[in-house]
Amino acid sequence: VLGTMLELGADSEAEHRAVGAYAAARADVVVAVGEGARPIAEGAGGRTVTPADNNAALAWLRSHLTTGDVVLVKASRGARLDEIAAALT
Repeated sequence: VLGTMLELGADSEAEHRAVGAYAAARADVVVAVGEGARPIAEGAGGRTVTPADNNAALAWLRSHLTTGDVVLVKASRGARLDEIAAALT
């Protein structure tokens, strides 16, 4: 579950795409949350879910996760993805 990374400057879009590609090469699915994560989804290609916000992401996760699944949640603090992590525990 990835969200926008703030304060990356001029290379922000390229860095987001690179993170998406990296994650897609290692995860079954990349959940790119919100408009700021659009370049992450682009970098990840077809292995992506793009919920509009944290509530939609949490709903998707709850309907797709099964026992034993591992979820990594990472973004800038401003994306508030910690709310998703807290709701899953």
